[in-house]
Amino acid sequence: DLMPMIGARFYTHIERLRVENDTAQNELLKELENGRLFRLLCKINSVLDRPEHMLDPGWCETGERYILKLFRNYMFHKVDELGAPWIDLPHLLMCLNKLDAGSLEQLMLTSPHEQSVIICTYKDIKNNFDKCFNEIFMMQGSL
Repeated sequence: DLMPMIGARFYTHIERLRVENDTAQNELLKELENGRLFRLLCKINSVLDRPEHMLDPGWCETGERYILKLFRNYMFHKVDELGAPWIDLPHLLMCLNKLDAGSLEQLMLTSPHEQSVIICTYKDIKNNFDKCFNEIFMMQGSL
């Protein structure tokens, strides 16, 4: 008579622990995702619009940095058909995830006045981004 009562309580307790473990694991995965995206945003901001290069207006307008600048504008500076700012957080998260993964999906980057159009992949942007970040990282050691 005692064993069925203990067994039922035991399985109830194990099930509650499993649910708590799943909840904790899901929360941990969310925090891991947030940290990964935060590091990516920090690196992007470390590369673009460097104050020590503000005297050289062409520094961010050429080569790999120009593609990164256009990509940043593609993510953050969207406008609607009337020219009003348009903030689309799902678009931003999708772009960051594709950048981090180095997706082969192509995207079209345009300059603010649509004078330049560049078609590239997220992998191309990621490679340019890593190259620019490593250049800046190496420069810090030489100062």
